Amino acid sequence: MKNVIKLFSLVSVLLISIFMGCQQDVNSPLDNQQTQPGNLIINPKTAVVTTNDNLPLATHLQLQAAKAATAKYHDINNAIEDGYVDIDVVVQNMGYHYMKPSNIDGTFDPAKPPILVYSKNPENGKMDLVAVEYAIPNTDPRPEGFAGDADVWENNTDFGLWLCHAWVWYNNPDGIFNEFNPRVHVDESDITYP
Repeated sequence: MKNVIKLFSLVSVLLISIFMGCQQDVNSPLDNQQTQPGNLIINPKTAVVTTNDNLPLATHLQLQAAKAATAKYHDINNAIEDGYVDIDVVVQNMGYHYMKPSNIDGTFDPAKPPILVYSKNPENGKMDLVAVEYAIPNTDPRPEGFAGDADVWENNTDFGLWLCHAWVWYNNPDGIFNEFNPRVHVDESDITYP
């Protein structure tokens, strides 16, 4: 009975966390639809909680931590004040990259993304935060990142880093961890890489 009460309590807390995290979504002019939480699924044999997008609940909680930590960076001036610098990496279907070098310390912390990715709003030219990106110096094997195995790490030898995008602020129809987002477009004249 104690295990059932503990499981119920855990699920209740997690549901509230997901619900509250979704309330923080920003309805950017770039994106007229907000991300909706997945339906929770509890495997009765293992008590593993997942959602209908097949991401473990632990992954959703990590993604919510990333959102909570970066919400203030919707104003790019806050990012610059906190040490994020324009690294002149502009990629089609990604965006404009701002890095905080002190966050590249060889560890993965969802709440301390080393890179913020922005897209220019076509209506007003303002930079809108669309994704966070994690960077870990090249190691073998790939870094342990988000819970589960859905995160996608690219071994970028040009930069000497493992890189992983998380599209927490702008829906990516190809998946939250996909490197490219077909909905993000940059001016051809701005592209610097590759």
